[in-house]
Amino acid sequence: MNIPETTQVQRKANLPHDQFLAEHLAQSRPVILTDAISHWKALTQWTPKFFLERYGSATVIIDGKSYAMADFIQSVLHSEQDHPAPYLRNYLIERYFPELLPDIMPLPQYMRPNWFESRLFPSKQSCTFLELYIGGRGATFPSLHFDGWHTHAFLMQLHGVKQYLFLPPEQTPLVYPGRAGAHNVSVLEDVEHPDLMRFPLFAQATPIRCELHPGETLFVPAGWWHTARILSPSITVSANTANSTNWQQLVPDYCAYMGSQKSRLYNHALRLQLEMLGLLAPLLDWIY
Repeated sequence: MNIPETTQVQRKANLPHDQFLAEHLAQSRPVILTDAISHWKALTQWTPKFFLERYGSATVIIDGKSYAMADFIQSVLHSEQDHPAPYLRNYLIERYFPELLPDIMPLPQYMRPNWFESRLFPSKQSCTFLELYIGGRGATFPSLHFDGWHTHAFLMQLHGVKQYLFLPPEQTPLVYPGRAGAHNVSVLEDVEHPDLMRFPLFAQATPIRCELHPGETLFVPAGWWHTARILSPSITVSANTANSTNWQQLVPDYCAYMGSQKSRLYNHALRLQLEMLGLLAPLLDWIY
């Protein structure tokens, strides 16, 4: 199947913050920001060689298997399209490499407002989820999905090149959501070669493709389906945000997640607290 493509994602440099808020955040329009992380130390230092030399003896766990970092990085460097290396993904930097956090600070201004960082948000830890991804040529993200809780995603490329494929929320019925009971994960196993006998509606889908290069940041608005394919040894950092533009969708998602671990009374109180936070939107947007 040759998937049709819509217009390309715009690349913008020196984009004023208020213009980003009006043209992309408020309108749920993806964009590639070419200079949002130009100040990061990680942009020049985080390479496969860096992780090999500094963390070679460390152990990383990928899809339930343990690897020495040195062996993993070697496999990334020799990864091939038909035989890709394991893909390290969603690795919380704060948990596994906290000493590296200064290398990715400050976070891009475009991530503000971010209510996850508000003192009023009911969590003792940040839900921004700064995560590390390292993979080799040919590796792909295992599923077409949109980020959990309807959060906005910022994908920041430090090394190598990735190709992203994504679809807007209005095409949700075409991607067959519901894999493993998760409403944000598609049952499609291969979006490049879909089984249209099983999933005929996907023939009507019109994905967008773009490449992300070192120093660039891809903004993927809440609810946008996406997946990635690595074109060369790659290192990426992702982050998630929440504010008035996705709050209405986030609240039930977050409460459902927390409620699965807590009592009904806790869930009710949590929802009230989050809804109160939402009522303060104009003030919080100005502060944060």
